[in-house]
Amino acid sequence: MHRMLLGLICLLPLAAADGSSIRFLGKTKYLNNAHAVVTHTIDDSTKYVIQCIDTMDKYGIKATIFVSTEEDPAPEDRFFTQLQMRELWPRLRQAISNGHEIGSHSRQHPCKKPDNESFCSAAYTDYEIAGSRDDILKMTNQPYVWSWCYPCGNCANHDFIQKRIAAAGYIVARNYPNEATNGHMRPGVQTWDPNTMNAGYTQAVQHKGTAKNDTVDSAGNDATFDEVYRNGGIYNFMSHPQWLDYGPSEFYERHLARISGKKDVWYVPMGPLYAFRTLSERTTVRAMDSGRARARFEVSNDLDPKIYNGSITLDFVAPADVEVLSGGSKLPAQGDALTDRWNTEYVRREGEHLYVTVRPKTTIEFVPAGSVPPGTDVTGNWTAAYTTENGLKRQSTFALKVEGDRLTGTITSERGRAPITEGRIAGKDIAFTVVRKGNGDEVAVEYKGRVEGEVMKLSMQFGGHEVLEVTAKRVP
Repeated sequence: MHRMLLGLICLLPLAAADGSSIRFLGKTKYLNNAHAVVTHTIDDSTKYVIQCIDTMDKYGIKATIFVSTEEDPAPEDRFFTQLQMRELWPRLRQAISNGHEIGSHSRQHPCKKPDNESFCSAAYTDYEIAGSRDDILKMTNQPYVWSWCYPCGNCANHDFIQKRIAAAGYIVARNYPNEATNGHMRPGVQTWDPNTMNAGYTQAVQHKGTAKNDTVDSAGNDATFDEVYRNGGIYNFMSHPQWLDYGPSEFYERHLARISGKKDVWYVPMGPLYAFRTLSERTTVRAMDSGRARARFEVSNDLDPKIYNGSITLDFVAPADVEVLSGGSKLPAQGDALTDRWNTEYVRREGEHLYVTVRPKTTIEFVPAGSVPPGTDVTGNWTAAYTTENGLKRQSTFALKVEGDRLTGTITSERGRAPITEGRIAGKDIAFTVVRKGNGDEVAVEYKGRVEGEVMKLSMQFGGHEVLEVTAKRVP
């Protein structure tokens, strides 16, 4: 069923400039025209974070992982969950590569129950707010820190604190309201919160405290999810890993099993979800002269791509005999895979609707099926060379194989051998990703470029690091 569309430029569909049968209808409410959204957040730097991430990965749930980043605070400044960060960083880096987000929970977790204006003013310093953000950027390859979480729920209601959080560049700050009266268990928010600096959530799935001597209302938790899912809303649930019971028969894993694996749900962390809303609202789509294509559209906005680096989904009516290019590269078909990333590109057909998921600031073209030239045959070995940010010379070997527009193979360097994923080639355009592993870390490295004869000119980037230029030459 065709669902609600956002951002329609006018009441009538936007047709291609040449008057063809391809029409732009609007931007979908959620990515890939999902019916509903599941987003999860977990709090505190405890040893249980690793087990919690492992459990989420088992079911494909994506979360914002809020950590307090100070590795060795003074004894008088220690919160009871700290002193775990040295052990957590490697697993957090791996979590980023698997579609999670790391959010800031301050550096030292300042906490006072109840809080007051004087405490908030003294506790929410640049050291805590910007310092924790900088720690995450330094210790991981995450390009940006979108999300903040108020320690103990303190200070979220103070306007001057909200302004400090926003000034540090966070786009959403999650609260933890009224813990003393159990108001934190089911705040009931089922969509984007209009106050992004005091953003609520649907419910907490956890014990009420460290003692774990309460009975978790599993039936109520499941019923709340069912209601949100039925209404096409955003199911945003939070947990403290240290207040969970783990195992297939325990409440946390049983709840994840219930909400996971749904093909019409978008699984996404909280920060990228809020970024998506702004990205969708601020992006415009304009029909262009079709040129040699069946139709062409400009997709543009004025946002910082480092912050708003995700994709949006555009709904078109288009005949079955077309393919879609973005920036000159053919978009792959998504098929029936789960929607569990926020920044990939693909197309998906549903009846006469063609949903085009792209990163904005691009031109999309509709061309006759089969008209995209086959990818240049790069099968074989290639020697690649580049210079690092600090001036070191590096070399690696590409072993590539082309099947249609699909590219597979491996890259071998001093760090070992790693398989190529998400590889595609269209004409002379080539793109692929390599996930490097080592010391408990996983880092996704993206390559894009063109093939000119026996030479590839590529750009290479991982995380928020500078783009590096790579030259690869075919081995005779």
